[in-house]
Amino acid sequence: MKVPMSRITIYGNKKDRKAVLEFLQRRQCVDISEPDAENAKLGFSTMNTSESQSEFARERVIGEKAIDILEKYAPSEKGLLSSFEGRRSLSAEEYYMYVDDIPEMMNIAVRITDAEEEIAERRAQIVRRMSELDELSPWLPLDVSLSEDGTKDTSCIIGTFPEALTEEKLLERYLSAEDAPPIHAEIVNVMPQQTCVFILCAKKHAADCENRLRAIGFSKMKTSFSGVPAERTAQIQKEIDALNSEIGALEKEIASYKGAASSLRFMVDYYTMRTEKYNVLSMLSQRNKVFVITGCVPKEAASSLAATLEHEYNAAVETEDADGDAPVLLKNKYLTEPVEGIVKTFAMPAMGEIDPTGIMAFFYYILFGMMLSDAAYGLIMTLGCFFAIKKFKNMEPDMKKTLRMFMYCGISTMFWGVMFGSYFGDVVPTVSRTFFGKEVTIPPLWFEPVKDPMKMLMFSFVIGIVHLFTGLGVKLYQCIKAKDWAAAFGDCIFWYMLVGGGILYLFRVDMFLSMAGLTTKLPAVWGTVAAVIAGIGALGILLFTAPQNKMGKRLAKGAYSLYGVTSWLSDILSYSRLLALGLATGVIATVFNKMGSMFGGGVVGAIIFIIVFVIGHTLNLGINALGAYVHTNRLQFVEFFGKFFEGGGREFKPFAAHTKYYKFKEEI
Repeated sequence: MKVPMSRITIYGNKKDRKAVLEFLQRRQCVDISEPDAENAKLGFSTMNTSESQSEFARERVIGEKAIDILEKYAPSEKGLLSSFEGRRSLSAEEYYMYVDDIPEMMNIAVRITDAEEEIAERRAQIVRRMSELDELSPWLPLDVSLSEDGTKDTSCIIGTFPEALTEEKLLERYLSAEDAPPIHAEIVNVMPQQTCVFILCAKKHAADCENRLRAIGFSKMKTSFSGVPAERTAQIQKEIDALNSEIGALEKEIASYKGAASSLRFMVDYYTMRTEKYNVLSMLSQRNKVFVITGCVPKEAASSLAATLEHEYNAAVETEDADGDAPVLLKNKYLTEPVEGIVKTFAMPAMGEIDPTGIMAFFYYILFGMMLSDAAYGLIMTLGCFFAIKKFKNMEPDMKKTLRMFMYCGISTMFWGVMFGSYFGDVVPTVSRTFFGKEVTIPPLWFEPVKDPMKMLMFSFVIGIVHLFTGLGVKLYQCIKAKDWAAAFGDCIFWYMLVGGGILYLFRVDMFLSMAGLTTKLPAVWGTVAAVIAGIGALGILLFTAPQNKMGKRLAKGAYSLYGVTSWLSDILSYSRLLALGLATGVIATVFNKMGSMFGGGVVGAIIFIIVFVIGHTLNLGINALGAYVHTNRLQFVEFFGKFFEGGGREFKPFAAHTKYYKFKEEI
């Protein structure tokens, strides 16, 4: 159901503004509105808080970055199911204790981020040093400096050839030219595509020798290195070791702040709250000594909230029933509440529309169970969700609702699995036949869809028709409540007559009876009655869909609406997915059982069967549960909601502490 709303106006002393805002943020029950334009005429104004919000956002980012860095170097111990644990609740005393530590925590956060930047800088230096080592490695055998020029009478030429050469071959190529000055060549290193050489020649012939060497492929070494390569390599290695030591020290320093992790998380939440508070602060109407807050509050909480504000903060509070523009808050009973998230995913109900959660939940659980329809899978889902809900008491409300929804879907899956006789597919007869030599079966309470798919298809269509007619019934209820009698007849009653009469008349059609496996034919008189009812419905749609228009336009719009009977046909056919997904679950499960039993009985066969069974059924459960979830949503959103629900309401979003790590909330 939709929670009744009250519009609230709070008048307070400006000196109490901060305390009032923090109180409202902790209470989380007021959806604050934009300031009334009329207030400006009375001398009220708003303040620009964008600069403060930007500063708080920057500080929050620093804190989040510090937490990520700390988690990298000193990871917290998290269990496999830690995502279910939820946020920790803080008392008022703990809250203010943490607030006192905020300046120190900001200094720690800045130091952590600075240390991470220093680590990154040193790692970049190591990469550069390693690149130098790679460049020097071919020259390690050389025992002279790479920057050596020679002596008074000689010149040193150091460089490479782009191929593997021996001294003999190098000299042969060099001396092949006439009048080549003599040289002394030493091969420093040879690689498949490079030869490093050290060449000595007379200083007076240096230029000529170098030109002749270039002519046969020589390239002079261009490097900023100086000194003997082996000595320079040792020096670089020492520099790398020193950088690694500095990195290790910085990492230890970061890890030493592990004890501050909880305070850092609080700091992030604190600045998140501050940002939200200053955003609301920009929406307040203020004068010299007075401020005004307007918004909406659940009616049941309005009197308690007003009393606290008046008593604790000396504020004046006015409340009145909210108008049609009020935000929408859904509140349902324990069994139906879990599917509120499905409704919100589509849209919040608009003014004049009912909350469809309660009606939808009944069909949601049924449809999901029929699509998965395996008793063992349903038991696993039910027990798994029940265990998580009971174990993690502090779980987030939305997560708990989702798990409860899947728990109820699991119960429905168990029910339909028993009705259809599916327990991990056909695992009972397969195991008994393969390992015990005698087949044991658990018969279905109703029938097996795999053996009688047409019966399952007809049943799926029946469920679909009931589902669609229920949606049309909700539309009729809303029309009657709004006293829109034209829509009640044109959009609802006549469609009941047309579609219902048409469906009833099918029981006179031999082809339909043959497909459905029915032997009893509807008496002719009832067939005539069904045809007349359908005809009256069609005529009513044709004439009364647009009664306010002239006859020509009325008939045109009526004919267009009447064409919508094809969408009814497609909607009903959409429920064949109940058969398709139900068969898919059972058939795939049976295939995995067959694969596991292919190696027969015995120890080896049992081991292989268990492996195939666990892997196969885990995949089958995961894939088909996801498929059931998606297609159940589709049947709700497209077929069911399409009959009555438009949405468009604004969700109730109270001024609250939308924190990541801690919960701060006062009970209403």
